[in-house]
Amino acid sequence: MLACAEKRKPFLPPEAALLSRNLDVLVVHSEERIRQFLNVHLWRAGYHVRMARDAAAAGALILDAAPDVMVLDTDAQGMDCFDFLAGIRADKAIPFFPVIYLTADMNAAGSAHDLGAACVQKPVQPGKLLATIALSALIQRPLPRAVRRLHSVVN
Repeated sequence: MLACAEKRKPFLPPEAALLSRNLDVLVVHSEERIRQFLNVHLWRAGYHVRMARDAAAAGALILDAAPDVMVLDTDAQGMDCFDFLAGIRADKAIPFFPVIYLTADMNAAGSAHDLGAACVQKPVQPGKLLATIALSALIQRPLPRAVRRLHSVVN
């Protein structure tokens, strides 16, 4: 499966390559194999990746150093991901960072958007996830010309 994914390059704004070299992405997913799958694709794209299997581990990593972007599974066992993000957003000591939910239920997108998060539908297509991370990072830390291009990519 990786061989097929490697042949196709996702469309990313030109600024995304510059951003990926300096971005810290926190992946929160309860399944080890999915964390490793995401780690491989994010690492190949140039991101620094940290991984957590649950909210407790993710919370400790966030308190240690807030990520630039967090990828969070909505179906993680033992945690309500929406309450988790609401708690992070309510803590004024934690700086804002974009969050991307991985979900099989696109009806959850409304709840995610209410918390200022993006959604990527499962099963995860690496190209879509990479593009969403790049766009989220551009919104968080815009580079010259990025804001103008963002509207044409999103629309």
